[in-house]
Amino acid sequence: MAALPFAVKPLALGTMATGNETAGKLAAYLGETKYIGMTWRSTGASNVWIRGDFGTAQVIDFISLLSANALPGTTIRVRLGDTQAHVDGASSPYDSGVVSFISPSITLADGLYHSHLQLGSPQTRRWWRIDIGSHTGDFEAAMLIMGQMITPARYYSQGHKFGVEDMGDVKVNRWGVPDETDGLIFRTLEFTLGWMDEAEFETKFRPLTEAIGKRGVALWCFDPAATTYRQARTYFGWLKDAPYATVGTAKPGTVSHDFSILSMI
Repeated sequence: MAALPFAVKPLALGTMATGNETAGKLAAYLGETKYIGMTWRSTGASNVWIRGDFGTAQVIDFISLLSANALPGTTIRVRLGDTQAHVDGASSPYDSGVVSFISPSITLADGLYHSHLQLGSPQTRRWWRIDIGSHTGDFEAAMLIMGQMITPARYYSQGHKFGVEDMGDVKVNRWGVPDETDGLIFRTLEFTLGWMDEAEFETKFRPLTEAIGKRGVALWCFDPAATTYRQARTYFGWLKDAPYATVGTAKPGTVSHDFSILSMI
């Protein structure tokens, strides 16, 4: 059975350090969440770790490295703490332990995978560290998402849509010759949360949509159940249309909110 969807507005990663990065492919680029082409890449598979200091304690219950060239044996370990010593040592207040990066196990044509770590309970911590292990060759990832899951109390309404939007174009002339303009093909997701109550709207989804508008980005996991379809149902990008909510469509006191997402992953 599908699990309730959730959204995450990514935190700024703060001051960062790493054990391995390539010139022009810096670990700091993991925080450039609007630019899929800016990636962190290591030189080889030794000392592949990143560490950050938010500056102040932040609430976190979800962490994901997006669009990584992980292999079947690649592992990830996440530590959160109050000091650098916490996350560099063996006594972190939160330690995921060493877990598989690709979980559940799947094979994708593009070879890019998203890790998925839902913490058992929210952690309010200042420091974080991620270690990549058992990898072969250079490790590369596009974005690091950390933050709080915003989860509705009820499932989405019927009629959700999975699709694509081609950022290029093609026009065929009268002789059948195509004139093609190159561009990426982005995935799209459209769904409606049709039964929110006033408190849920005001405390969860109004703050989210007013924060990101059309220019901010967020992660949307449409079905976080641990199945082989979870990666395909993970989206990261912009709201295509100006977000709005309609009051009282299902019954008085309820709020219906439409979401249309343009995903770069």
